[in-house]
Amino acid sequence: MINDGIGFQGKIEYTLFDENGNVKDYGIIHNQVQTLVRERVIDALDTGTFGTEIVAMAVGYGDQGGTYNGSVGSAHLWSKASDEDLTSQTQPTSTTLQNVATFRSITGTIKEAGLFDASACADDMYFHNHTLNVVMTASDSLQITWTISCTSA
Repeated sequence: MINDGIGFQGKIEYTLFDENGNVKDYGIIHNQVQTLVRERVIDALDTGTFGTEIVAMAVGYGDQGGTYNGSVGSAHLWSKASDEDLTSQTQPTSTTLQNVATFRSITGTIKEAGLFDASACADDMYFHNHTLNVVMTASDSLQITWTISCTSA
């Protein structure tokens, strides 16, 4: 078994496009690792199945002015706007996984995102971010590339 000296780092790289494919917004931010993910990812690294359980991504409107309660270990977004199956998943190194999804037809400010182990994002959330601030109109598309890296702690 891989030892418990493993840490997790994640980053979200997002690009917001208008209806003509022009870049409207771009950014890179870091994510929160959910409690339940640690053992599952360590087991997946040990068995060579790292990333195979992550199949979907969702974005949400966030807390809408309230106090955020999606603590580490939470299984859901605060207020889901849309969910998508991953459009691609690559593993550039044995300890790095890149997950990509594109969201369309959303109107409002996207403030959170999560990676899930089930289509429709109805099951466990592996990674979470609640610091996005991306304003979308119905004709925009938002592409998110979520990179997960396992490191020695």
